[in-house]
Amino acid sequence: MVFLVALIGACLGSFANVAALRSLDGRDWVRAPSACFHCHQKLRFWQNLPIVGYLSHGGKTACCQQRLPARYIFVELAMAALLVLAWQQLPSFAFFGFVPFLVLMVVIFLTDMDDFIIPDWTSLGGLGLGLLLALLNVPGLPDIKTAGLGGAAGFGLIYGINFVYKLWRGHDGMGFGDVKLMAMLGVWLGPVSLLPILFSASLSGAVIGIGAIVFHRLQNSEAAPAQLPFGCFLTPMAVLWLLFAPQALQTLL
Repeated sequence: MVFLVALIGACLGSFANVAALRSLDGRDWVRAPSACFHCHQKLRFWQNLPIVGYLSHGGKTACCQQRLPARYIFVELAMAALLVLAWQQLPSFAFFGFVPFLVLMVVIFLTDMDDFIIPDWTSLGGLGLGLLLALLNVPGLPDIKTAGLGGAAGFGLIYGINFVYKLWRGHDGMGFGDVKLMAMLGVWLGPVSLLPILFSASLSGAVIGIGAIVFHRLQNSEAAPAQLPFGCFLTPMAVLWLLFAPQALQTLL
């Protein structure tokens, strides 16, 4: 089962890569077949296999021998490991319900890391999917009342913080994509998760941001980042909450 879950995770990682890259490029990620980025030749089945397709040609395209970005295999391996961890940490009835959530978290992380963009189909689509699963009483997910309250709380929390920040500084402190993302997290994880996720994401973002500024100053460089993609901190903290918070709370109680 662990091998099968890892295999499925690698396939989902491959999908997450394609969905993220094509969303940023404005290309169809649902129906368009996979093709080489360089010569646009359609890929054959075995060339499209996750991990194997990358390694079989030494990280190069089979058609024109151009170098492939290493992120392809890294994301596939990371998604495989993440799904195995989720299989071990979550009850089996909850695991299957949260697989789409984990995939969306990876896609959001990649798009926000690349272009500071959280596509609406991931945040609003994930919010709608979470509400639908809650309405269907999928085991392990919040009920519809808790999911609705979590979505409203997530939206209001970030929107309110950004509103106060804009009054204070005169400009937005975060993008509206983060507001929709927090609403989605509230639907899937419930309102009780929001403050811990927000606090831990803010703390880790502050540590990394300050570290980047100090490093660049020591290097006498002016290239320190002016802003950080907050979704890249919210999504890992949401996954950590999903996988470890229930066990930690149970241990404390």
